[in-house]
Amino acid sequence: MDYQKKVDMKEVKEIQEQATGIAKILKKEGYEAGVIALGKGTGVATNVFGSRKDVLFTVYTILGNLKEEDKLMLLSMILGIKLGDE
Repeated sequence: MDYQKKVDMKEVKEIQEQATGIAKILKKEGYEAGVIALGKGTGVATNVFGSRKDVLFTVYTILGNLKEEDKLMLLSMILGIKLGDE
């Protein structure tokens, strides 16, 4: 993905529709909570479903399973700190 290019809103809309479709399928299959995040080119879309508690637990589990360097990279993105060329 190219984070430096301008976001293509048409592409984002298409990706969002796909994320929503995936969430609908998962709900239909009985999943109680989910966090779907898709990225393509310059577009990123998410769909989150379930109770706040279940979703937060899911995100917490994902973060807990990241390598330490990936946690640092995520934190730098959240805080807007540039880390080298990555």
